[in-house]
Amino acid sequence: MGEPPGATSRNQLASGRRGGSDRRGRAGPENVDWFDATWNPTAGCSLVSPGCDHCYAMRIAAQLARMGGKTGARYAGLTTPERSGPIWTGEMRVAEDLLAWPLLRRRSRRIAVSLMSDLFHENLPTTTLDLVHAVMRAAHWHRFLVLTKRSERMRAYYNDPQTSQRIAENSNLLPSLSLPTRGRRPRAVTRARPPSAPDAWPLRNLWLGVSVEDQDRLARVRDLLQTPAAIRWVCFEPLLDQVRPEAVPVGDRYFDAFRGNHYTIDGSGPAAFEGPAWRPLDWVVAGGEIGAGARPMHARWAREIRDKCASAGIPFFFRQWGEWVPSNGPSGEEMTRVGKRAAGRLLDGRTWDQTPRSAPAG
Repeated sequence: MGEPPGATSRNQLASGRRGGSDRRGRAGPENVDWFDATWNPTAGCSLVSPGCDHCYAMRIAAQLARMGGKTGARYAGLTTPERSGPIWTGEMRVAEDLLAWPLLRRRSRRIAVSLMSDLFHENLPTTTLDLVHAVMRAAHWHRFLVLTKRSERMRAYYNDPQTSQRIAENSNLLPSLSLPTRGRRPRAVTRARPPSAPDAWPLRNLWLGVSVEDQDRLARVRDLLQTPAAIRWVCFEPLLDQVRPEAVPVGDRYFDAFRGNHYTIDGSGPAAFEGPAWRPLDWVVAGGEIGAGARPMHARWAREIRDKCASAGIPFFFRQWGEWVPSNGPSGEEMTRVGKRAAGRLLDGRTWDQTPRSAPAG
């Protein structure tokens, strides 16, 4: 299958390369991801949907807990061994010594937040959310990427009219975080936005996303669309089934998250109607599952998402195939397990590394 009809939008950075231009050949480069750095001020989680069944962070947390020392103590007790492997216990932990980490990094980064947990987990108190957001507000030279499966709490938090005020007030606590006390204060900290009245809401350096693994979890996209954010994005990883973001259910009607249209379906087909003014998605990431027990992501599912993104001018990032790749079979849908490294991240002979260029207006 060839490339889709390309369309670059005003907020899209079209990037990527063909397989032949990379020394790794068919697999593609492995050191490209949707983030530049990770920041884990929280740790711990619990299973909430099928996409959690083989959670990579859950396995890593169990491995780190066995290391001993400070790192082991950070993750000890967050998972419990089961016959199928480690399982999250639901305990949540705040790494107070890591809260100031973004403030000490001078170079601007695209930072993934709390990949070892879910920032909107029901067992994390709102005070913790406020403090983490105060750090993101202060470290304005970074872009923070938050990804959650708990979209209802996310929507409630960002739509709370008191949230921005609480975040500004928590900025007063930042000097008490674990900052170096010897010698001159780090320059990055002096760049931090000082405590003041609430900033324009939402935070311009916060990219808010939801993780969706199948069509049954598409309601998370509906919650995202109702949440104020500078950038709204969806991560279809692990992609376990076909998804149709152009048909986000809204009661007995639908919303096209690619083009921003509300519609209903009657006897004569789709019919447009006036609904809430929701902005379409700003970015889409897709990828397959990795690790023991990984389930295959069929090529057709990934191609459909990519083609619809291209048609709508939405940046598309293909992260990886996972453990499985398409094989030549009678139906063209057969998948073969070859391992993550061999599977790589080339889709139809090239990488797809598109990211939003800037936050859209409105």
